[in-house]
Amino acid sequence: MVPVKVDNEYFEMLNKAISMEIQATIQYMTQHSKTEMLKMRKKLEPLQIILGKNENTIISKILKEIAIQEMKHIEQIAERIFLLGGEATTKSLPPKIGNTFEDFLENNLKIEEETMEYYRKIIEEAAKRGDITTKKMFEDIYLQEEEHYWTFDEYTK
Repeated sequence: MVPVKVDNEYFEMLNKAISMEIQATIQYMTQHSKTEMLKMRKKLEPLQIILGKNENTIISKILKEIAIQEMKHIEQIAERIFLLGGEATTKSLPPKIGNTFEDFLENNLKIEEETMEYYRKIIEEAAKRGDITTKKMFEDIYLQEEEHYWTFDEYTK
């Protein structure tokens, strides 16, 4: 088996991915909480009260589910860094929350787009280094990020 060429530059790339996932997790969980608060301010239709469903409830649930997936990505990437002989670290990236559903969706589309663009670079770099495991892991994560993008896009007006 040919060993994977691992250096600080490679670990920096992988750790930036962790930072991006943390940023997204905080962003989505904060939006989830804000969505719940917005729901309390909104006058609901009688049927919405009976069914317990409205736009806020649906979007809040989606945000929470995606945030949990992002947390799983953090764990996968951190484990991979450890297996390659590195240490998972992070530089804080500020979340972009917003105040309305439209802000949330616009910011979330941007963060997913930026993440997919960056993960394409990691996939390419992993392939160059012969790191098939990292390449495959990021291809799988990429597919989930793409699903997140299209989920948010579905709710844009």
